[in-house]
Parts: sequence; structure tokens; C-alpha cells
Amino acid sequence: MQAPAPPTSRRSVTGTRRTVAALFLLPALVLLGALVVYPIGYSVVRSFYDQSGDGFAGFDNYRALFTDDGIRTALRNNVVWVVFAPTVATALGLVFAVLTERVRWGTAFKLVVFMPMAISMLAAGIIFRLVYDQDPDKGVANAVWVGVHDTFAQSSAFPKAHPGRESPLEPAGGGAFVTRATVGVGDTVALPLVGVAPDVMPDDAR
Repeated sequence: MQAPAPPTSRRSVTGTRRTVAALFLLPALVLLGALVVYPIGYSVVRSFYDQSGDGFAGFDNYRALFTDDGIRTALRNNVVWVVFAPTVATALGLVFAVLTERVRWGTAFKLVVFMPMAISMLAAGIIFRLVYDQDPDKGVANAVWVGVHDTFAQSSAFPKAHPGRESPLEPAGGGAFVTRATVGVGDTVALPLVGVAPDVMPDDAR
């Protein structure tokens, strides 16, 4: 009867695998520490110093952070943005998903949603240029605005007139213009306008 062979000893590779894994992780850990952990720690330490960076200020910077009106407004705006932006984006996404899949006219809605993605940026720029052109005869948005304005208010005698680039006039709202500098009584001021049709110019205009 032959005696059973002694069990062969197997060399454990657990330690080797851990070493190899550590070697693979080492570059990523070094980059993470150098680019993320160290800057964060350094910023926290420097936050306890004054503006010059030499004097220790303690928690004065943090007290100013939460007592300054401008900073508190910025923090409040950020909180509002963080809370409402994802909520609105998620709600609109759900609405779009329902409108594109669960309604009878979903194909038409898909066309409206995805059409801007099919238009090149150059074509979109040209379209926006035509829509928002200053000339009411070309710009759709300006033409609509002028039409609504003229419906409820008297139209200007020279609707296309506007100051030139080097004109001393500046817009004052409501289609009016005022001089940039203060003008005294008896002073003569040139008021150059461009865009006035020749047939509507007064006879004594120069």
C-alpha cells in the first residue's frame, strides 16, 4: 500500500496582489493628493490669515463672510440656484418626456424640441440676427415691439432716426435722447441724427 503524497505547499499571492494593487493606485493617489487634498488643506489654513497673508486673523474672515451683505446675498442666490435649478430641470424633463411619448401629438412636439439641435450654429446665428435686427423692416422682434408700441402710443415723427457713433446724444428711454454733457441756457448744441429718410426731412434742415 502506497502512502499518500504529502500536500504540496502553495505560495500565497495575497501579499503580491496587494503590492501590485498599491503600485497601480499610487500614481492616482499622488495626483489626487497634489491636485485636490493639498489645495483644499492649504486654502483652509490660509483662510485663518489676514489679507496680507502674514498676520493670523483667526475666525475674523469667517465672521465677515456671514455678516457682509454682499456675500450673504451671493450665498442666498447660490442656495436658491442649487435648490430650484435641479427641481425645474427635472420637472421640465419629465414634462418633455410625457409630451414626447405619452400624448397623441408627441411627434410634433419632438420636432419642436429637437429641431434646434439639427440646425447648425451658423444658421441659428443668422436667424437670431434677423429676428433681433434693429430695423423694424427686418427684425421680427423689433417689428412686433414697434407695432404694439404704436398701437398704444403716438409714433415718432422719425421712427428710424438714431444718433451716430460719435453723437453727443445718448438714449434716455421711451425712444428719447438726451445730451451726454450738461447744456446751459443759450448754448448751441449740434444734434446729429442718422437714419432719417430724405423725404421727411424739414426744408430748413442742414
